[in-house]
Amino acid sequence: MKNISFYRIGLLFKRYFCENWKKDVIVAAIIFAVEMLTSLNQGASAISWAVLFVFFILYSGRIFGMLGKPQKAINYLMLPASSGEKLTVNIILSHFYYPVLLILASCLGIWASSFFCYYIYGEFEFKTINYVFTRGWYVYLFLLLSNAIMMFGSVYFRKAAVIKTLLCEAAFCMLYVLVIAVIFFKICNYDTDLTIDKIDSTNLILSIYLLCITAFFWVLSYFRLKETEA
Repeated sequence: MKNISFYRIGLLFKRYFCENWKKDVIVAAIIFAVEMLTSLNQGASAISWAVLFVFFILYSGRIFGMLGKPQKAINYLMLPASSGEKLTVNIILSHFYYPVLLILASCLGIWASSFFCYYIYGEFEFKTINYVFTRGWYVYLFLLLSNAIMMFGSVYFRKAAVIKTLLCEAAFCMLYVLVIAVIFFKICNYDTDLTIDKIDSTNLILSIYLLCITAFFWVLSYFRLKETEA
């Protein structure tokens, strides 16, 4: 069980979709409807990120949420798969599958509002999806980090995992903003000659930092899950 088996990973995916495909369809339909209705009178939905972020948080929190309930925890821990395989599947589901699912449903909802506007106002205006293209890379990195923290919290905490993790994440974000503010203040005071190269270098360092912190929480989740199974 120590080696990664793609066959067992495939079985874990199959198990997930057999048990949760209806929930995912319902969530995607809700996002589609909300984005379509809120985009009828404007170029893009103003609440896109708020709605998506809430669903991302709830989903990441329930990835290992079954561990908080004894019967479901026993069933999950007894699955014939290693901790690494379980973590790999949950990383793919929470960090890639679910964001793509919700963003795609959101995009389709905003695009659908363009066609409804044609019948309501008699003119066709293709809706833009500003929240996808405006600083999309950094938004996605923060989303990955947020999901990684939520995934770790759902493994670490046994009761009220979502609330406790959100409080820890809020504290982490405040500390992060404070550090960035201090660095920015130092740059503005001591380095008045800011060039494009320096800004690009700063952005690259920030991206690497976010990826490293995300991977750090993946590793913590792995060891915590392994400890739980032991």
